[in-house]
Amino acid sequence: MKRWRNVTSAMLATPCLVCLALPAWRRGFCPPCEEELPWQPPGCHFCGVALTGALTVNPALATADTGGTARSLCPRCSHQSPNFTRCHCTFAYEPPVSTMIRRIKDHAGFVEFRALSNCFIEHFVRHHLDTATPWPDLLLPVPLHPSRLRIRGFNQALLLARRLSRRTGIPVLQNSCARQPGTSQRGLNATQRLLNMKSTFRPGTGVELAVGRRLAIIDDVVTTTATTQAMAAVLRDSGATRIDVWALARSNQQPES
Repeated sequence: MKRWRNVTSAMLATPCLVCLALPAWRRGFCPPCEEELPWQPPGCHFCGVALTGALTVNPALATADTGGTARSLCPRCSHQSPNFTRCHCTFAYEPPVSTMIRRIKDHAGFVEFRALSNCFIEHFVRHHLDTATPWPDLLLPVPLHPSRLRIRGFNQALLLARRLSRRTGIPVLQNSCARQPGTSQRGLNATQRLLNMKSTFRPGTGVELAVGRRLAIIDDVVTTTATTQAMAAVLRDSGATRIDVWALARSNQQPES
């Protein structure tokens, strides 16, 4: 009987989402594959992009959020700090994570979503516990472009924020910013994204709740930070005291200064 239970358990075990061979842990990956996932390395203190080669250290820009200690910055953030305070990303936007995220968005890959969001939530919670950083007061999912929402039927950033809210108890605020029509970022290069995002967001009906609050913008992928910068600018102007960005993955193409 014991042997039969072991065989049945093996047959019912969920396979790893990467190798499809070994049984998965509770996060959806087998131990070897989970270890080899493209975890985002430490990078620019502000925007989180991975840094290679010589690092730029600018104490004048870094002191506001580091207690007077200089931090390594990418060329863009060395030249001008972003509208948000910090950007935290769990993974680099590389295979197999990039493939899984595309499956989530284009094929409703909710199995992949659950696995990646589990890792994201653990990263979020561990960061705040380990660094004693104050928890945000509100979670703000990046609004999806209206035409994309109609096609897809869901906003992956909102789903991510709701899962994080259930784990932490932090409320989700959906209507802090409204996205103007005609501002899809898909298929644009870095320069086009930055130009496209100007005046993209306007204050939403719930933006008054941002006054004096610590906010966490939630997104699936950060590419050039154009979207989160535009959204953070509206929230800053509305009186938010701190704005962090949290995303599943980060494109590590080095930004231009």
